[in-house]
Amino acid sequence: MTERCLRMLAVLVFSLAVQGLVAQDKAAAMIEFSSGEDIVVIRAGRRLPTSDPIGLELYQGDQIQTGRGVFVELRVLAGSSLIKLAENTTFVLERLSDGETSLRLVYGRIRAKVTKLAGSDTFTVASAQAIAGVRGTDFGVDVVATKAMSVGATTTRAYCFEGAVEVTAFVQPGSLADEGLEPIPRAYIVNAGEMLKVEGDARNAEATKESLDDAIREYWKANDYVEDIEADETPSVAATPTEPEAPVVDERAIFERGYAEGYAVARAEFEPAPDYVPAGYISESELEEVRDAARLQAGGIVAASLIGVGGAAMAAWGGVQAASGDSAGAVYSLTTAAYISAAAIPFLILALFANP
Repeated sequence: MTERCLRMLAVLVFSLAVQGLVAQDKAAAMIEFSSGEDIVVIRAGRRLPTSDPIGLELYQGDQIQTGRGVFVELRVLAGSSLIKLAENTTFVLERLSDGETSLRLVYGRIRAKVTKLAGSDTFTVASAQAIAGVRGTDFGVDVVATKAMSVGATTTRAYCFEGAVEVTAFVQPGSLADEGLEPIPRAYIVNAGEMLKVEGDARNAEATKESLDDAIREYWKANDYVEDIEADETPSVAATPTEPEAPVVDERAIFERGYAEGYAVARAEFEPAPDYVPAGYISESELEEVRDAARLQAGGIVAASLIGVGGAAMAAWGGVQAASGDSAGAVYSLTTAAYISAAAIPFLILALFANP
């Protein structure tokens, strides 16, 4: 019975491992559109070449960063949902398998047009302050910072254009932080034309629900999905008639003000430093140390070999002297051969212990 259980456990572990490898090897999304080449894609700690990003397949765990003025559209292959990344955005494809699509927005703004999900499938976008989950809708999430906010403070805005979004906000009143308590998760339903704003830092964060800002409508109207523009369709995000007109320039200015302290920090979190070395590789400095050690080892071996040859030659001469009856000369030669051979020992030790 015990042996049977162990076999079943081994089969289960093997099956899960195979499923994990298959999921990892299968592309999860693809870049369908990019307005520029300033895109960084990091996979397993290594930056991929993205000189021609359109058509690039993306995998679970990939990190995508867009530069100034660059907008990117991703197609999730399972379910065919469409995701648009705005400029100056840092974004992670955390999980895209087994019916679960989990995305993480570190900084910037995205818009997602999610097709109707089936069964128990899920689609979520998370930030440090909130998690937005949908079943099928058109919605967006922003994570921005402004110079007017304190260091480390950000604003997460989850908003809806069509359908509804379930948002869990992590609220942290200052009193809870003072007592060392964890943030309180609060659930909200954000309907079309509404948004939930979570503002603050790790010590003090509050959530407020309000009408969708017209500046956000205008921003995404000006940067709509390419397929909608090409089809000459009416943009799904229509500006509501309000006075004064939506301050598009002001909205971009707010976003740009937070670039230096928000997006740059987020980008540095994921983009490897120039001297970054992925696991399994060695850096240039480490490579130079290996080369130096190899040179020392080679030098030690060569020196020990030459000295050993000299000692062997002297020992052979001592043997010749002994054969000819010159016992005194033979003793001298053999003693000298022993000293010479002993002199090779330090070089052998150097070759043995010369490690980087």
